[in-house]
Parts: sequence; structure tokens; C-alpha cells
Amino acid sequence: MMISGLNGGNCILSSMAKERVKSGILDQAQVVGCKGEYTVVFNGIQWKGEPIVLSSSRQPYEARIFKSLDGAIAELLRIGLTEASIKITTKSEIN
Repeated sequence: MMISGLNGGNCILSSMAKERVKSGILDQAQVVGCKGEYTVVFNGIQWKGEPIVLSSSRQPYEARIFKSLDGAIAELLRIGLTEASIKITTKSEIN
């Protein structure tokens, strides 16, 4: 399935993600990163070959970076997702 985020990009705000979870469009997420640099990626959803990622309202066109796994998981719970996978990477895998 292909959906776009803001301005035809692959970033999506929490409020947009929450509505898409309610409607059943989004149902899987993965927290990806390493210590202090975690992002939320929605599984199975892409836009122009890029995965849909969670962004913040302050920087809506960039992936939101969480400083802890707890923060990322708490945001997923606020959105309405109750399950997520976690992928721990090294710094070189992120860049």
C-alpha cells in the first residue's frame, strides 16, 4: 500500500498516524536505531520507495528522533498501536 505523509513526503505526524491506525491503514511499526537515536518506521507502508516514518510537528519533514526506546514506545501507545518490533542498529547502519 502506498500513502503519503505531509506534502507528499514519507514523514507522518502522530495525529495523522493515529487516524490511520483507527481506520486500519497502519497496524505495524518498528522502532529502529541505537542508543539515543531511535526512529519509528511503519511496516509495509511506503511512499515513492521510502518507508513512512513518524515526524514531529516542530520538524514535520524529518524523521522524529527519540532519545529512548521508552519514549518511542510511549508515542506508539498514544497513537493506538499496542505492538511493535525493535531493531537495534549500530551508528554506521544509520548513516
